Amino acid sequence: MKKNLMNKFTLKILSLAVAILIWLLVINIEDPVRTETYWDVPVTIVNESYLTSEFEIPLLVDGSDTVTVRIRANNTVLRNIDRDSITAEADMTQIISMDTDPYMVPVRVVCPGVSDENITVTPANIPIDTDSLTSKAMTISVTDGRTTPDSGFEVGKFTVNPEKVTISGPEDLINKLDRVVADVDVTGMSQSGNVSASLHIYDKNGDELTDTEMSYLDLQEIDNNIVNVYVDLWKVQPDIAIQAEYTGSPKAGYQVSSVSTVPNTISLAGTEEALEKLASNGNVITIPASEINISGKDSDFEQTVDISDLLPEDTMLARDISSSVIVSVTILPYDSKEYVIPATDIDKSKQPDNMTVVISDENVTVRIRGTGKNLDDLKESDIRLSIDTSEYTAEGEYNVPVNVTLPEGYELVDDVKVKVTLTPSPEKQSEQ
Repeated sequence: MKKNLMNKFTLKILSLAVAILIWLLVINIEDPVRTETYWDVPVTIVNESYLTSEFEIPLLVDGSDTVTVRIRANNTVLRNIDRDSITAEADMTQIISMDTDPYMVPVRVVCPGVSDENITVTPANIPIDTDSLTSKAMTISVTDGRTTPDSGFEVGKFTVNPEKVTISGPEDLINKLDRVVADVDVTGMSQSGNVSASLHIYDKNGDELTDTEMSYLDLQEIDNNIVNVYVDLWKVQPDIAIQAEYTGSPKAGYQVSSVSTVPNTISLAGTEEALEKLASNGNVITIPASEINISGKDSDFEQTVDISDLLPEDTMLARDISSSVIVSVTILPYDSKEYVIPATDIDKSKQPDNMTVVISDENVTVRIRGTGKNLDDLKESDIRLSIDTSEYTAEGEYNVPVNVTLPEGYELVDDVKVKVTLTPSPEKQSEQ
């Protein structure tokens, strides 16, 4: 009986061993151990202060700033690993020798869930350059890019805090810096307020620094490259009239008939106080006489004026409003006058058969001189206008002379033309 018990115990041990072996086989089949390779894993420098105490700063060498990592692990572990979950560090306290140029520094790779003995890194050591550590103080400018506040508002002023920043880093890189810009998003803003803005640094070629270059810089007293910007919004006031004055006198025998501007109204944005002051002056912007000189002129002329420097203090042009204003000065002989007559008053009865005549111009300007009669007595209804297009046989656009018939005692100063369009009449089109 004792022998029988021993046999049963032996069978149990064998059964357990077989079960363990089968379990190991199943685990190995279902979750095998394998090796995965990860290319171009970026290396970061740690413990830079080991050199900065000697007024040097370590720099990665282009082309040698990444490593290849091989990891041996179970499939379930590897399935959760990608390049971003791998950390490769060059620790400056582990410099192999201070006598080499560049320094050679070992690379240590860490990956969650994987032991060091199952990680292989190539190359095991990378070169590290150094540069002199220096610093530079720079003012911070602000841009809102292409973002815009709510309708009816414009960004009047930005106030950035702090106004300047001291940047320390490699001397070669510091010497290339050109400007520091706070990028503000004002989309949809309808009231003034504080906005967090990220800093962007540009070199003298106008290129923004790369992430690697930024990693070498220390922006003193600024956390995560974020600053605070106060956005001062100004309200937009539409329908601000523009008027122009002039200096000098036209040629003898001529006079200034009128002065007009294009555009004749604009939209301005400004502080509440500035807009109130503008309203008290009639909401008018005046182009001063010094900008328009008519001395010796004997015909109409135009002059373009930039009004950006003529705006009241604490105001600005609203978005998409050009600062260029065209000033048109009409100069006529003495005893003459301009009449603006609707094109619908033109008689166009003399037109070609089977053609339709349409006058493109909305109005016609007629200049008339009085010969012994007062121009104030001449009314628009006394001026007869007509065109003769009977000789025009092809469709198209034409500048056609206007026949002007005036009462006795008046004469035409300039010839008048009008733009017309000729198209086949419906009857002619149906025949075709």
